[in-house]
Amino acid sequence: MHSGTHVDAPSHFIKDGITVDQLPLDVLIGPAFVANFPKADSVTPDFLEALDLPRETTRLLIKTRNSALWSNPNHVFNPDFVAINPEAADWIVNRGIRLIGIDYLSIQRYKDPEPLTHRILRGTGVIIVEGLCLQNVYAALCTLICFSIKLGGREDA
Repeated sequence: MHSGTHVDAPSHFIKDGITVDQLPLDVLIGPAFVANFPKADSVTPDFLEALDLPRETTRLLIKTRNSALWSNPNHVFNPDFVAINPEAADWIVNRGIRLIGIDYLSIQRYKDPEPLTHRILRGTGVIIVEGLCLQNVYAALCTLICFSIKLGGREDA
């Protein structure tokens, strides 16, 4: 269930959290802002503050140097991928973002000792989309249509 582009349901990291078939569909479709952080090693609040994000933004997709990895479909897993640190997760929650997406297989750094970024986001109801292929997407406002497969009782799809 965690290959390619996928949506993490709260039950992925939270006991008794909702499953993918219970996700609010209105969050999975609508305007989204694509941010490009080509020089980031980790997405921090400083990067997010510098965005000049429109106030009404509730869906944020993050493009990083990870996107270049998708040009080679046979690339090996890169444990040094760019991800969101816990402080940036707090920023996302406090800003009212309801959906966050990133261009690699996890929203959280591989080297983190515990799933804090996941817990901050999922614990507050933020929908996480991982594994986005954004290599040919420009930083701009776009329309996101990201329906997950409605598999009852599953943690993600």
